[in-house]
Amino acid sequence: MKKIYILHFILLISMRFGFSQMTIHCSNLRVELKIENITDIPTVTANNNGTISLNFSQQYITDIFENYDIYDFIQTSPTGSEELQKYYHVYINSKGIIEDVMAQVPSITMTIFDEDFATISLPITMPIDSELISLVDGKTFDVTKYIETSDADPCFGCPLNNVPEDFNFRVNFNYDAANDVLYVESNEETSCGHSFHIGLKGGNPNGYVDIDNMLQLWESYPAITTEIDSTEPCFYLESLIFNIFDIACSPLNAAYDNTFFILDFDTETLQLSREHVFFGSYIIELSQVNLSIDENAFPNMRPYRINGNPYLQISNLENEDSVAVEIFNISGQSIYSTNRFESNTINLLGYSKGLYFIKLSTSYGQQKVFKRILN
Repeated sequence: MKKIYILHFILLISMRFGFSQMTIHCSNLRVELKIENITDIPTVTANNNGTISLNFSQQYITDIFENYDIYDFIQTSPTGSEELQKYYHVYINSKGIIEDVMAQVPSITMTIFDEDFATISLPITMPIDSELISLVDGKTFDVTKYIETSDADPCFGCPLNNVPEDFNFRVNFNYDAANDVLYVESNEETSCGHSFHIGLKGGNPNGYVDIDNMLQLWESYPAITTEIDSTEPCFYLESLIFNIFDIACSPLNAAYDNTFFILDFDTETLQLSREHVFFGSYIIELSQVNLSIDENAFPNMRPYRINGNPYLQISNLENEDSVAVEIFNISGQSIYSTNRFESNTINLLGYSKGLYFIKLSTSYGQQKVFKRILN
């Protein structure tokens, strides 16, 4: 049964006709938590890497939450009724916590659910389709076509619009077989100056037709985001794409339910669709990039660090003069920048433990962002 959020609808009407500067990409997942008793409310401790720790009166619950990166813990209605005051927003990196809490914590103590589903039951994922993995794993795709329909049906096969020639939205796909997670990561900054890194699992079957061609956002990591004016040419297209990937900022996130996909092995294309509250669908088409004939393709460069050597290294680097390096912390702040990379000059030893993002840029205007965890 489809859900329409009236307040969300009103906000989106306002967004389409009123907002100017805004952040269109949000990297944190959110789950909802209901805690029945005051004694079960956790204490919050801030960490030095942009995350927080939740310490519950029952140690085993604390242990569950310690397995995840938690970014915020907010009471949803602090001035509401006694019943409403039991609800909390938890901003986190993985929906895996939903499965853990549902399986291990009695509902009389705590109830947890996805923000899109009022009630859910295990399992909340399906296996990822093997044909999808075979088409995209280890490959790079560009977003090449798009459409926003007013028809509630996905409308696969209907004519799509070509993206503008100067629009850039290139992603890498990598499949983690051990955890059945398909990772999607920016190959370089988008036209609006964003990057992202998410993990997808098979769709949530709760209340939906049990079909194979569904995906859902499962993991999301901090990335580079920027405020953008709604009049910028890239604004509409990127907000549409972020809605499909479920990482658009509210009130921009007009989409709901699972993401649907259709594959075309002959043309090496992938179509993704997600329904929106305007009673239609967002659709994009991604086409595989043949990097061997892409004249402006990045060399196969990656930042790394050797154990025992505190300095940042870059693999397959042919010309140091042509590569700039910028390092961002978990909050997206630039904490180091150089226009010319030199070996054994960027010492990572003094950085706090945690997640960082390393952006490589060439003199040809190409960019890549890599996620690195420093221990």
